[in-house]
Amino acid sequence: MGNPIRRIFDLYTSDLNYQEIEKLIKKEAGEVYEFFSHDIPKPDQSRSKFIRSLIFVRSLFNAFLMKLTPARRIVYLVSIIFFLFGYTNTENLGYALFAFIMLNLLLAFELADKLSAKGELDVARKIQFELIPKIVNRIGKYEIAALYEPAREVGGDYFDIVEDSKKNNFIFVGDISGKGMGAALYMVKVQTIIHLLTETISDTKELIVAFKKYFEKNLKREYFLTLLTARISEEGKIKLLRAGHNQAMLYKKSTNEITEIASTGIAIGFNDKGIFEKTLEVVDVELDEDDFLFLYTDGINEAMNIHRQMFGEKRIKDILKRNAHKNPEEIKLIMQNMLINFRGTAIQNDDQTFVIIKASGQSV
Repeated sequence: MGNPIRRIFDLYTSDLNYQEIEKLIKKEAGEVYEFFSHDIPKPDQSRSKFIRSLIFVRSLFNAFLMKLTPARRIVYLVSIIFFLFGYTNTENLGYALFAFIMLNLLLAFELADKLSAKGELDVARKIQFELIPKIVNRIGKYEIAALYEPAREVGGDYFDIVEDSKKNNFIFVGDISGKGMGAALYMVKVQTIIHLLTETISDTKELIVAFKKYFEKNLKREYFLTLLTARISEEGKIKLLRAGHNQAMLYKKSTNEITEIASTGIAIGFNDKGIFEKTLEVVDVELDEDDFLFLYTDGINEAMNIHRQMFGEKRIKDILKRNAHKNPEEIKLIMQNMLINFRGTAIQNDDQTFVIIKASGQSV
């Protein structure tokens, strides 16, 4: 019949592989630490390394306890006491067994909560991705490719393509401060307001000024939005507007160089006292055949590897220049793979979005 313990072990580890263990150690452990680290005070460098380690362990334990509900916190502490009592008194091993049962029940409750929340987040992720434009690979003479990848199940990056009543196509790339559910809900609000405004407003600056007026009304102080807007007219002319966002990158085939399009404009959500409207600047951009624009959020240039090194603008430009002869979809896949390879086993620290708009020289 064989060893029953070995059979039980094989039953519960039959689907285990090296990748799962690596993910647990390198990725999930980092995410768990990040979750608790906000409640851990910064170490006092004047103390010895040993004392700092003890304080860190104590702070991490306290942070863990405070994340439990009061009832579960009591159950956990009581089970620890029972376990220590049973472990130090061999005649009372029943206390240790009782502690083991209590801890497993507590684990079952926490797991049920996590799975329930994960199910709801999976639904939210599906809804959010349905709100993102379906594959749009061409607008007039321009080929389009885009990447949208939240750091968590849902994210606060905003990407949209909206056609107004005058056949202008607006491409929006935005970034709401923070990530996760709060930022994702604001992203939905951004999209709703913009879709309503584009039904009656075609002027780029007028559209963003009107959007700011409506969006800021219920925006909490700790949140702000950066936005980059490219309007492509029916004739193929491009107007670019930047509200505190990363500068768009422009590749010119004639010079084989990439430049950043500098334009003024501040983020939405600050108490700017009228400065926003005054500083907002619309820039006309001309793309000759095989020229392209690269619009992106800071989750691209600020992507980090395990050594806390950033991907950086220089690396972005190098990738774009080396692959400028390729179509937008190919450039997108190369950039995506380079980001993944650079990050390695490090967790994705921010939402990642970029759009490539390339002039093909012919309208379809």
